[in-house]
Amino acid sequence: MHSPSNTRPRGLMRTALAGAAMASVLAAAGCGRASAAAGTHVPAAAISRLTAIAHRAASINGDPAPAWISAVMTTRAKALTAATPGDYVPGSAHVKVFLIIMRGHFTAGEVSVPPGAKAPAGRYLSLVIDAGTFQGLDFGIGPKPPPVPPASLGPVTYLTGHGR
Repeated sequence: MHSPSNTRPRGLMRTALAGAAMASVLAAAGCGRASAAAGTHVPAAAISRLTAIAHRAASINGDPAPAWISAVMTTRAKALTAATPGDYVPGSAHVKVFLIIMRGHFTAGEVSVPPGAKAPAGRYLSLVIDAGTFQGLDFGIGPKPPPVPPASLGPVTYLTGHGR
């Protein structure tokens, strides 16, 4: 008599192995749930304050009602890869921050630009907020979603709307 493990059809075994291999590849690439669950959740006590900060920034930058606003808790070094790619702040690898990203129609009207240049504008506004003081540290506006998805940095909390 055969043992139960030897009686499975070969095709089913290959399918199971292929599925397990694909799941591990996706998890390693940051596409699985494991990567999102690895960080710290945005504390419930911070949500109302972050929502107010986000709405104020959205209004100042031309869109008082963005389609959605999300927040994730991470380090400043990691947040910069999404909010302002290419920027580096020495010592930021251990500074806890909230990365806020929103989708709307924004123009940075309060920034200085060279004579004749237009103010930065785009559909995505990113803010980096110090988790201890709630002070704004970094800011970015761009036409495309951040190159580093917030879910790869930690669990995402939607402050308003629902991201798509």
